[in-house]
Amino acid sequence: MIEMTLELAEICGIHAGDGYMRIRGNKGEVDISGHLEEKDYYDNCVVPLFKKAFGLDLRPKSFPRGSYGIVIYNKKIAESLNNLGFPSVEKSLTVKVPDITLKSKDKFLYASFLRGLFDTDGNLYFMNRKTERHYKDDKKKHNYYPLIRLRTSSKTLCEQMSLMIDELNIKYFVSSYKPKKLNENEMFTITVSGSERLNKWMELIGMKNSVKLTRYLIWKKFGFCPPNTNLQQREDILNGKLDIYNMKGSSFNG
Repeated sequence: MIEMTLELAEICGIHAGDGYMRIRGNKGEVDISGHLEEKDYYDNCVVPLFKKAFGLDLRPKSFPRGSYGIVIYNKKIAESLNNLGFPSVEKSLTVKVPDITLKSKDKFLYASFLRGLFDTDGNLYFMNRKTERHYKDDKKKHNYYPLIRLRTSSKTLCEQMSLMIDELNIKYFVSSYKPKKLNENEMFTITVSGSERLNKWMELIGMKNSVKLTRYLIWKKFGFCPPNTNLQQREDILNGKLDIYNMKGSSFNG
């Protein structure tokens, strides 16, 4: 039986978010990749997790499709993920939390899984109040109101995430959207909104992906996070190389 560690739980969350796995005959492949901006996350977070959990020395790389990540040609690793409940090849509609994690009732394992899932497939962004007359000008001008969102087309995963977030006592709400096109899947969204809940998320779950973490750090330091910025700009803001109050940009979900 596989022992579920904090590192493996986080890897499971990462794989649930951005992973692909297939087993054919005596061959196995695990592919996990994200945006090119996430290079630091894969180099300094994902690789050490696999080293500690599986003893692997991985070398992330850029892919022609414009992403960055890892490919593992190892049947034992693929079978380990498969035995934890991850399907071979397509998983978007059927992906779920491993039973061993969900049934453990271990809040630390829950937090690790959720962190891995958020870092790869979640989103943190900040809204303003331009359309609300009773808000002060600074709240209309600056994107200050935080929203964490986790989207999935797996209804089971959404329900299981809800159970784990409930156990961590973080308030959230769930919504769903059914596209008009018949070939598109229904999407389920978990949203954690507001300053108090974001701070609680950071206290109990956290985030390691600098693409997302820099947004939080800017908001924490300045009280808002400007839209339409890339990772380098956010790092420059935090390092004092870029004036946050003299930036131009339109609304942006990132």
